[in-house]
Amino acid sequence: MSFPNNATLCILGCGNLGKAILRSVIGTSGSNSENLPFTEFIACVRSEKSQKALSSEAAQYQQQLTILRGENIRAVRQSDVIILGADPADIETVLREDGLSDALSNKLIISVVAGWTRQKLEATIFGTETTTENQAGRGWVVRTLPNIAATVSQGLTAIEVDPSGPSLPDHHMQLTTSIFERVGRVVHIPPRLMNATTAVGGSTPAFFAVVVDALVDAAVAVGVPRDMAQTMIYQSMKGTASLLQSGIHPGVLKDQGTSPEGCTIGGLMVMEEGAVRGHVGRALREAVTLARLMETKTHVNDTRNI
Repeated sequence: MSFPNNATLCILGCGNLGKAILRSVIGTSGSNSENLPFTEFIACVRSEKSQKALSSEAAQYQQQLTILRGENIRAVRQSDVIILGADPADIETVLREDGLSDALSNKLIISVVAGWTRQKLEATIFGTETTTENQAGRGWVVRTLPNIAATVSQGLTAIEVDPSGPSLPDHHMQLTTSIFERVGRVVHIPPRLMNATTAVGGSTPAFFAVVVDALVDAAVAVGVPRDMAQTMIYQSMKGTASLLQSGIHPGVLKDQGTSPEGCTIGGLMVMEEGAVRGHVGRALREAVTLARLMETKTHVNDTRNI
């Protein structure tokens, strides 16, 4: 059975990522098949400050949006789909609230919580991992990993697809995919790659930011005003991403930008002398290692032992 065209979406823990999702989906509801089925939205926050801030930011949606503080059970009961957006440090306390397990019965539960597997979420909510034999009456849990760029609708979201787990209804996966397509691109990933994806999709924006920050500082050092340097470097990075997404291989793009005895090849040689490739690669491996440490799973290329 698919969702009705007057469904309610609850964001349980509406922080920065939850707000980004809310902004992207709240205007795409209705009976049109291309739209999402939600007509009502509930945002759950923890503090009075957050409640006031969100009320101000989402004032134009006050007819569709209800903001609740300290009423998670009520919010979940009134909703058809729940996005778990609480901080990883708080999620266990949120999920163990008396009555929440019953309130989540037969609901679609979409997690954006880093470091929490589907199995761990199910065991925390329902007492044990969900199997084909005990699925009846439980909610359906889908694990997702959006990155920070979702806040500007340019994110990458990995959605876990587990053939070995209970068979998720097609319309649940379709709806989950549609929600995150509103905030960027979506990839469907098997469970064994989710830890790597935490770093490949989630950590890389911070890595890129460090590189960009270094380039801006260097531009200032050679005389370019900071605001002008930022404009040029940000646009160069955006254009480079577009070229790579068009299908150009990174090596080919690098070669196209260099000439004998030119300034670009000179700069690239300094990067090679500094082993930039190796250090960047190790940084990514370290991030993946830490993601695995959160789940105590090891891999041959981890940078340390557990």
